[in-house]
Amino acid sequence: KMGLPEVKLGLLPGFGGTQNLPALVGVQAGLDMMLTGKDVRADKAKKMGLVDLVVAPQSLEKVAIETAEGLAAGTVKKSRPKKKSLVNRIIEDTPPGQYVMWNKVKQMVDKNSGGHYPAPYA
Repeated sequence: KMGLPEVKLGLLPGFGGTQNLPALVGVQAGLDMMLTGKDVRADKAKKMGLVDLVVAPQSLEKVAIETAEGLAAGTVKKSRPKKKSLVNRIIEDTPPGQYVMWNKVKQMVDKNSGGHYPAPYA
């Protein structure tokens, strides 16, 4: 599983999570992970573009070394971010879509916080 468990403690995502995550998985999925702290299973993480490869735990070290060597030698290409679907482009890249998206985010934050925590709006 992958996720941002620190947000459940009221901390901002670390290591560039607020900038890099939306660029990898899209604004909507990134916000969902950042605001809720939900974990994402490996198969869904691959589908979202969060990870490039899913391997069994017993072969992780071997595959990691092979991939690192391949990247260094140039035989393995660096992955590119996934292209957005038409719906995601409309929602994330147009003013009307962004308006709807940010209203939904505000509703989700209000629902989860009961309106008692002003920090998300600061």
